Amino acid sequence: MPKPQRRLLFETMRLMSTQQIMLHQLVADRLGLNITDYKCMDLVARYGPMTAGKLAEYSGLTTGAITGAIDRLERAGYARRTDNPKDRRSVIIELTWNEKNKKEYLETFHPLEQKMEKLASRFTHREISLFMEFIQKTSSILHEETSRLSAANKA
Repeated sequence: MPKPQRRLLFETMRLMSTQQIMLHQLVADRLGLNITDYKCMDLVARYGPMTAGKLAEYSGLTTGAITGAIDRLERAGYARRTDNPKDRRSVIIELTWNEKNKKEYLETFHPLEQKMEKLASRFTHREISLFMEFIQKTSSILHEETSRLSAANKA
């Protein structure tokens, strides 16, 4: 791909990233959470119940920051700590949903899900596969950079 095209791709990705952050900030506000706590909740929703240490690893946050996020998610009714049957020194974080917060969450994302489904239906299986490969590799790079910056911040 020629350099001007790559530059345009990167600029388009920056714009998409900004739009995602703005959308997720509004969702977090709607759910009564800060953006970090909301994205921690999203990680548990995506990967299932996990230890606080694993959540720190996925998020790139310190264990102290994760403790605060879990405390706030518990107070808001979105998560709870349970004993870890494999290690008594740690706890498992799992999501809890009451009717109100589950309904709010689903209603928030339903219109977006429909629009994204309509958009995706315009592309071939091969095109979707290429998008997925690019997005997965981009996500891996972003995770590496999050870990690098987190380690630098701790030093």
